[in-house]
Amino acid sequence: MGEFLNKFSEFFKRRENIKVFLIILVLGLVSFQLRAQPADMGFTNDVQLKNMFADENGRMYLIALDPYWYLRLTENYHDHGHLGETLKEVDGKLVPYDTIQYAPPGHPAPDKVPILSLVTLGIYSIWHSFDSTVTLMNAAFWVPALMGMLLGIPIFFMIRRSTSSNVGGVVGALIIASSPALLYKTSAGFADTPIFEVLPILFIAWFIMEAIHYQNNLKKSIIFTALATLLIALYPRMWAGWWYAYNIVTGFLIIYLAYLCVVKKSHESDNFKNLLSITGLFVLGGGLLVSVFYGINSFINGVLSPVGFTTIKVVSHATGWPNVYTTVSELSATSFNSIVNNSVGSIWLFIVGILGVISSFISLRHGKKEFDVKYGLLLILWLAATGYAATKGVRFIGLMTPPLAIGIGILAGQLENIVKISKSNLIKYSLYPVVGIVSLLFIATNAGKIPEIILPSTYVPIAAYGLISLVVVLLLYKIADIISSDRENKFKKLFSVLLGIALVLPSLASAVPLYTAPTFNDGWKESLDWIKTETPNNSVITCWWDNGHIYTWATRKMVTFDGGSQNSPRAYWVGKAYSTSNENLSVGILRMLATSGDKAFEKDGILMNKTNNSVGETVKILNEILPVSKSKAYNILVNKYNLTEKEALEVLNATHPENPNPDYLITYNRMTDIAPVWSMFGNWDFSMPPNTPNEERESGYYTKLRGEGVLNNGTLFIRVPIQKTQNYAVMNVILIQNSSIASYDLTYNTNTGTVMSEKTTGFHKVIVKNGNNVYEKEFNKNGTISEIVRLVPVGNNQYYTYVWIASRNLEDSIYTRLHFLDGYGLKHIKLVKESQDPTNYGIQPGFKVYEVDYGIDYLN
Repeated sequence: MGEFLNKFSEFFKRRENIKVFLIILVLGLVSFQLRAQPADMGFTNDVQLKNMFADENGRMYLIALDPYWYLRLTENYHDHGHLGETLKEVDGKLVPYDTIQYAPPGHPAPDKVPILSLVTLGIYSIWHSFDSTVTLMNAAFWVPALMGMLLGIPIFFMIRRSTSSNVGGVVGALIIASSPALLYKTSAGFADTPIFEVLPILFIAWFIMEAIHYQNNLKKSIIFTALATLLIALYPRMWAGWWYAYNIVTGFLIIYLAYLCVVKKSHESDNFKNLLSITGLFVLGGGLLVSVFYGINSFINGVLSPVGFTTIKVVSHATGWPNVYTTVSELSATSFNSIVNNSVGSIWLFIVGILGVISSFISLRHGKKEFDVKYGLLLILWLAATGYAATKGVRFIGLMTPPLAIGIGILAGQLENIVKISKSNLIKYSLYPVVGIVSLLFIATNAGKIPEIILPSTYVPIAAYGLISLVVVLLLYKIADIISSDRENKFKKLFSVLLGIALVLPSLASAVPLYTAPTFNDGWKESLDWIKTETPNNSVITCWWDNGHIYTWATRKMVTFDGGSQNSPRAYWVGKAYSTSNENLSVGILRMLATSGDKAFEKDGILMNKTNNSVGETVKILNEILPVSKSKAYNILVNKYNLTEKEALEVLNATHPENPNPDYLITYNRMTDIAPVWSMFGNWDFSMPPNTPNEERESGYYTKLRGEGVLNNGTLFIRVPIQKTQNYAVMNVILIQNSSIASYDLTYNTNTGTVMSEKTTGFHKVIVKNGNNVYEKEFNKNGTISEIVRLVPVGNNQYYTYVWIASRNLEDSIYTRLHFLDGYGLKHIKLVKESQDPTNYGIQPGFKVYEVDYGIDYLN
C-alpha cells in the first residue's frame, strides 16, 4: 500500500499540469453543484406543489422576474432573427420594435443580442439536438450554473501566481463559489445578468496581471492584454455596468505606471515601456472598440457613469414625479453587517480578506520576502470601488466579493509560505495548534452539513458523481503526498490542508441547502394563457410593475409598465388606480394609460406647458377630468384652466379616446403585502418637497389575521383574535343575522378566561364577504382602521376565515373591492378569470384578472 501511495504521489508531482487541471475541474463542479440545488425544488415535499412550479416535463420555471424579459428577447431572436416583437420604421429605418413593453406606444428593442441570449441559444441548440422536449426556458435555467463553473478559474490562477500556492487558489475559488451575495443570483434558474456582472472583470483582471507578469516576453504580454481588451469590448453586451471594470483596471494601470516612474525610477527600463504598451492597448484599444461597437456616447457615458451612480436613489427634481427606486429592495440602504455577511459570509472572513489584500504587497512566492505592489494596488482599488457601490444597494454587494475572495486566498497562500520558509519554531508552534483547533472545531460544528456539501444536488448525476470521483482522486493524492513526506513536511502539508478547511468549510456549509421557489407557476399560467388566447390583440394588461416581465412573456400582450420601466410617471397613475375609492377615476386612468400612454402628461405636452412644467398641477387637472364625461371635462379645461378649444380637444383625445384599447387589471396575493408601496405612490402629495422621506408620506396597509366562523341557528358567528398579552387578550366578534351585522370587541383575562369588558368595536368599518353576499357597516366614525373578512365554507357550518386589518384610506379602495370582495360595489371592473396563487399566503384562487368596461357614457 505504501509503495502504491508513493507512486500515486510521484505521478502527480511529475505531472503538475494534470493536477492543476483536476483541481480546476473540481472547483468548477463544486460551483455547478451548489448552483444546481434549486432544480431539486427542496422548498417543499408536496409533489402537487412542485408540479405547479414546473413545466409539463417536470423542469422548474425560472426564478425571479427579470429573467423573463431576457427569455422573451431570446425567444424573439430564435423565432424571427431580431429581439423585437415586430419590425417598425423609426426615423426612416426599419428597426426591431417592442410593442408590448411600456405600451402603448412601446419602444425600440435592443439592437445588440445580449450574451445571455447567445449562451442560452447555444445550450438550447446542443441540448435540443438529442432531446426534443427541451425549451428555451429550460436552456436558460442552466445558464448561470454552467457559467458559474468559470468563477474559480481566474481567482485560482491569480492567487497561485501571487503566492505559488494551490491551497490559496482553492480557498479563494471556493469562497467566491459559495458567496451569499452571488450564490442565489447566479444559481440555476436565475437567468439574469449577475453572473455576467462578475465573470468578465475576473478574467480581465487575470489577463492584465498575466500580461504584467510576462513583461519580459512582449508577445505573451500583448496576447493577454488583447484578451482583456476584447473582453471589455464584449462586456457592454453582458451588463450595462461594464464601465466599472474598465475604470478600475485603467486606474490601476495608471497608478502602477506612476509608482514605477516616481518611486522605482524605472521609466527608462524595457519593463516600464512594455507596461506602457499594455496600458495603451487596454485603455485606448478598449475605448476604441467600445466606441466602434456601441457608439462614442456609450463609451463616454460609461466612463463618466460613477458620477451618476452616486445619485441613483435621489428623487428627480427635474421631472417632479416620484422615484420608484427609493422603494426597490435591491437598492435599499445597506448596513455594514449586511455588506459583511452577504459578501463573504462572516466578519472574520471579511477581516481575513482585508488582511490578505494588505499582505499582497509582500511576495513570498520565491522563498524570500520581496516587495511587490501590483496585486495590492489592484485589490485595494477594486475593493474601494465595489465597497462604495455596496453602500448604494444590496444588489451591488456581490461585486465586492471577488477582491475579498482573492484576499482570503492570498492570505492562505502567505501563511502556507511562511510555514514553508520559516525556521522559527515559535511561528510553527503558534500557527499549527491555532489552525488545527479552529479547523477541527469547524468540522465538528458543521459535521451535519458535510454530506450536503459533498453532494448538494443529484439533479445532474454526471456532475454529482463526477465531482465525488475527482475529489476522491485528489484526496488520495494528498494523503499519499503527506504520508510520503518526511516528518517536518508532513506537518507543513497537513497544516495547509487544515488551513484550507478552516477558511472554506463555514462558507460551504452556509451554501447548503439552497431552496428557491419560482414566482411564475401553473396557477398564474392558467390565467395568463386565458389573456393570451381569449382577449383581443390590442388588449393591455395593467399591473403593478414587479411582475410585468412575466406578463409580457406569458401573454405577448401589451403591459403598462414593468421592471424595465418602473421609475416612470405610471407608478403614480397605476398606484392611484388601485388605491382610490373613486371607480370612475380609476377607470379613467386605466382608459388613458391603455390607449394613449403618457401623452396627456408628457414633458412639453399641452398640460405640462400650460402649467409651466408643474407635475402637481398637471396631475390635479387630470384627476379632475378623468372621472367625468368628455363634455364636462371639456368645460373644465376651457373655463377653469383656460385651454383653447384645440388644446382641450387634443388633451381629451388622450384622456377620453373614442376607440380605447381593452384593459385587463391584475391582482395577486403579494400585492396585499406591498400595499404600503403602491398606495404611497397613488396617494403622492406633489405639494410636498420632492425629497420628503417616504415614511413621512401617506400610505396604506393591510395586516393579515386569521379568524374562525360558524353558522349556528341562522346566526353567523365570527371570532377574530386581535391582540394577546400575558394577562389579557382582545377578541373581535362579528354577528350576522338576516341582513344585519353587529361587531364587538371583547377583552378577557387570559388566566381565568373571564370577560373583562365588552364594547362596540372600535373599527371604523367592518366588511364581511360570505359567498355572493357582502355585509358592511360603519361602527366608529373616528376609527383609523377597518376590518375586512372573507369566509370560505369548509362543511358542517364551519368557515375558513380570512381577515385583513386595513388602514382607513384603503378600506374602500379599488384593490379592496377587487381582490378581497371580487369586484363588489363596482360597475365597470368585473372579475373574468381567477386561478391559484401558490406564491403567497392569501385568498384562493388568489391570482385574479378583471376586465375594465369603459362604457360609452364617458364620450358624452
